[in-house]
Amino acid sequence: MKNLFIFCLFLSSFQAGAQFKFLANNSSNQYKAKIFVAECENDVCGGKATIILYDKISDKELETFRSPDLDFSLNGNQDAKIGWLDLGKYQSPLIFGDFNFDGIEDLAIRNGSKGLYMSPSYDIYLATNNKFLLSKELTKLASENLGMFGIDKKDKLLSVEQKNGCCYQQTISYRIDKKNLVTEVSSVIEDSSIGDDVTVITTKVVNGKTQRTVQKYKAKDYYSVN
Repeated sequence: MKNLFIFCLFLSSFQAGAQFKFLANNSSNQYKAKIFVAECENDVCGGKATIILYDKISDKELETFRSPDLDFSLNGNQDAKIGWLDLGKYQSPLIFGDFNFDGIEDLAIRNGSKGLYMSPSYDIYLATNNKFLLSKELTKLASENLGMFGIDKKDKLLSVEQKNGCCYQQTISYRIDKKNLVTEVSSVIEDSSIGDDVTVITTKVVNGKTQRTVQKYKAKDYYSVN
């Protein structure tokens, strides 16, 4: 029994040591992270992963997150086998930002490619009371559209992009309330599937009422401006 315990301990240590290790020190002014990921091959890393978040100033360990399907790429000069490879800001599978406009930095963690046309998908964690809580609503926005949602700091809106084939695109904007619930406030559809025209359908919610306008443009004129 003792030998079996020692073997299991050795196997566990071997498996932990076999993970690829990365640093994410450039994605946030407030936080840094250590990333342990299961697989790296041909400059692509992914699979099951553990992310440990630290305070950047005090170096205090804050929280641990897990992703079933982390995904990020290395450049040709980076070797995952050397250990503790520092990722660039736009390489990191972590995105920091104030997603609910409360003045506190939140966290998005890559979790596969579940978006439209296999685009990146993210789990969204909102910071509150020194803890990060998973937001189902924002995770849905960041997982069922074309990648991560956009952030309009000026108007305090989140926007997502959708696409159906070559000729249909839609941008939907949402407002987020104090309970972190999202409400659609506007939508713009660009449909160029018929002839040489582009039909633009704009929908806005104003004072609780929906306003809808339909405009048509010649494709060569519309896209030369936009």
